[in-house]
Amino acid sequence: MNSYNLPSQRQMRFGEVIRSIISETLLRDIVPSEETDISTTTVSFVKMSKDLKIASIYVVPLGGENKSKIIDYLNENKFFFQKAISTAKLKIKFTPKINFFIDDSFEEAKKIEKLLLNKKVIRDLINE
Repeated sequence: MNSYNLPSQRQMRFGEVIRSIISETLLRDIVPSEETDISTTTVSFVKMSKDLKIASIYVVPLGGENKSKIIDYLNENKFFFQKAISTAKLKIKFTPKINFFIDDSFEEAKKIEKLLLNKKVIRDLINE
């Protein structure tokens, strides 16, 4: 595995700081949401670009319901989150542009677990 695809320490550090800011903003209900309950949304991780100008924020709604509705709502109102990031006294020259995405890694893990519990796969693993 080459090290060019791995995030740097700086990317990971700023990703964690932005994740905590976004989580706090979701908890404090700064974003007006009458129809959509975004306070039960979990920010699983933030992936920063190499130049720290773009932050891809991966979220999981509680229970996995209304995923597309929540993502659309968060992306439509992302200026509230960008304002929270800009007022957080970070030592960066600019506020990163943010985009919200659904984190489907939990669903993928369930699919893999289901495949590994298949009788044919268990038989093949035992025979190795």
